[in-house]
Amino acid sequence: MKKLLISAIIAATAMGATAATASTAWIEKGVKLNARSGPGTYYKVIGTFHPCTKIHVVGWKNGWAKVSYNHHYYWVSGKYLQNHSCNHYVKPKKKHYGHSQGYKHY
Repeated sequence: MKKLLISAIIAATAMGATAATASTAWIEKGVKLNARSGPGTYYKVIGTFHPCTKIHVVGWKNGWAKVSYNHHYYWVSGKYLQNHSCNHYVKPKKKHYGHSQGYKHY
C-alpha cells in the first residue's frame, strides 16, 4: 500500500511539472502553418493551422514545437509562433448571383 501511495505522488508530481511547462502561443499573423507528425519537414503533414490560432506548446526539439490543440498533439516550426494573440480577418467570398439563385431581369 505504501509503494502504491508513493507511486501516485510521483505520478501526480510529474503531471504537474508537465502542465507547468506548457505555454500558450499563437500562429503568426499571415501564416498558414503545417502541422506535422514529427519535428522536421520530412515528417508527414497531417493538418494546417490558420493564422492567429491559439495553441499550447508542450515541448521543443531542434526549433520545432510540440503543440497541443483540441486534445491532439502536432509538431510545428517554432519560428512561426508568437507569444501574444492576434486577429485574423478572412475576407468573405463574393457572392455570384445568377438565374438559379433568384436574380430577376426587369
